[in-house]
Amino acid sequence: MVKRRVVITGLGILAPNGNGKDAYWDALINGRSGIKRITSFDPSPFSTQFAGEVKCFDPGDYFDPRLVKRSARFCHFGVATAKMAVKDADIDISREKSSRCGVCFGTTIGAENDIYEHQHRRFLEFGPKAVGRYTAPEVTPHVATGYICSELKITGPNSTLSSGCSSGLDIVNWGYSMIKGGDVDMAVVGCADSMIFPFAMSTFSSLGILSKRNEEPEKASRPYDNDRDGLVASEGGVSIVVEDLNHALERDANIYAEIVSYATACEAQDVFHVELNGKTLFTALKQALINGKIRGEEIDYICAHGNAIPSYDLAETNAFKTFFGDHAYNIPISSIKSMTGHAFAAAGGFQVVAASLGLKNGIIPPTINLDVPDPLCDLDYVPHSARYCSMDTALINTHSVGGTHAVLVLKKYPQVN
Repeated sequence: MVKRRVVITGLGILAPNGNGKDAYWDALINGRSGIKRITSFDPSPFSTQFAGEVKCFDPGDYFDPRLVKRSARFCHFGVATAKMAVKDADIDISREKSSRCGVCFGTTIGAENDIYEHQHRRFLEFGPKAVGRYTAPEVTPHVATGYICSELKITGPNSTLSSGCSSGLDIVNWGYSMIKGGDVDMAVVGCADSMIFPFAMSTFSSLGILSKRNEEPEKASRPYDNDRDGLVASEGGVSIVVEDLNHALERDANIYAEIVSYATACEAQDVFHVELNGKTLFTALKQALINGKIRGEEIDYICAHGNAIPSYDLAETNAFKTFFGDHAYNIPISSIKSMTGHAFAAAGGFQVVAASLGLKNGIIPPTINLDVPDPLCDLDYVPHSARYCSMDTALINTHSVGGTHAVLVLKKYPQVN
């Protein structure tokens, strides 16, 4: 059987620093942050009063207003970005065999914030009869996948993943695996989270992981910086069209990148604390490169997790040093969370879009706000300004609650041998 190759042909994104791939990419390469004081509710009582909110977005532009009214914000992000990605891929799904198309969507918390909290409040105040008719289906994480299938008329394999901050890479691997295995010819894979609500912000504040730079929100997300004081919460959504290479070539599709390997591993020790030696990330890196038959010296860029929690940044740095050895100091590494904040399930999707566009355009987005590097985080973290360079291979890593690490490797297409 001929080995199927899998490529990325469509990108749809809603991010705090840009809606649509062009606006998002322009913000990234110009080092523009999307972090501002929260506007969706009064943040005054909170110790952290800023976040990365998606701005200037009207879900009614993509979704029946009646469905918008009853559904959750993460669903709005999912449907909108799925339609963006399909349009960007220039593919007419009505002309495809619907059963040979798939959908997979990822989310961390789904509709728990807006739908569940609102309806639970009505229940407490007015009793059972006050609860909305569609509450039950709308609070299930799989509802976004259902809406996307319905809106795009895709009848093939479909699934929902919830693997925390690794969801954005796991959904890409779902599409990659389904296409390689011959189950589908193309898939729309996506991820979204909307966490900027009072209760959710309260939980993260209680955990003590949020930056408190209320006077300078745009400078708050500072991965690898000596003065970093925690992550910045954000929201957003991403959808990606992945295809069998021959299917893409037959329709003369624009190809952003080729997916060549994926791996995951778990620390299996603590749901929050991280291994400072980076041992498990080392394992995931090793397996990803073995799976892709890639040597460490071939990695030209790492789009890193870099969430600005001091222990996480240090663990990541230690894993890179241990795995790549002296070559670690030659690899440009950056964290786009310095500009987008941490959008949880969507964060990995943000990274996939950034790495795909980086390979396509030969530009590495910077890590902004890296003014005084942590002496223990002494790799080339591309501070302040984008870097223009030729790249063939990019590696993306994510770290999720519970100690899960995921690694995805993309290659420029076509590869020059």
